[in-house]
Amino acid sequence: MAKDNSSQPDIMPLPAGSEIHPKGLLEAISYIDQQFANELGGCMINSRFLTTKQRIEFMEVGFRSSFISGVISALLTPVAIGAIERYIPIFGNSNPCFFDQLSALLLALCFSLGYAAFIAKSATSYIGEYTKSMVRNLLGGMLFGAFIKVVLIYIIFNSIYFFVFTEKNVLWITSKFYYMKMTSEQVSNVYSWLLGFKSIFLTSSNFVVISTLIFVLIPFGAYYWASLRNKRLVKAGAIKLETKAF
Repeated sequence: MAKDNSSQPDIMPLPAGSEIHPKGLLEAISYIDQQFANELGGCMINSRFLTTKQRIEFMEVGFRSSFISGVISALLTPVAIGAIERYIPIFGNSNPCFFDQLSALLLALCFSLGYAAFIAKSATSYIGEYTKSMVRNLLGGMLFGAFIKVVLIYIIFNSIYFFVFTEKNVLWITSKFYYMKMTSEQVSNVYSWLLGFKSIFLTSSNFVVISTLIFVLIPFGAYYWASLRNKRLVKAGAIKLETKAF
């Protein structure tokens, strides 16, 4: 007589002897997606099966993704703000239109927002406590990386504004242009440009704080939405949770 498997959960196990050790963001998302599929198939695993080493690895992935993408976006921010404030030409135009200014703004945001979208996707891929622990550690590392990045960049940009672009330093820089056989008017224009451009770093430091807040809110908003979804599923009896993640 054939064995009836209709009552067994639809599970896609990992290969025998393999363990979850994410080395990058895409790999971490793949592990979360795979275990999420198992939970949708009815396989609920206790969160204690996620070892301390694995939790740290998920945090490391979240930290690196958040910090690296944030630093790249932060370095592009003065260029974007400079283009918006018409200090830097964009697309060969020193007087950019609204579309050009919007493109400059996206230049500073698109990289970190892309990472935020990837992390937000994984933040919704949990039902049981096993995947929930993965997601929490990934988000925890992301939050810590974002915090370290915003503090570091804020200090650097404000230091450039207050200690690098001083009037004494700007005068010293512009004085060197006399040796390039530039006219007094041209040197004066360089001096005015440098003094005006220094405010870009102050604006950029505030912009980095706001953009980092947006970067953090997107994945955590997705995580909160998933928690509401899971509560509806539990209330409807579609899933049964037995343990709590920690």
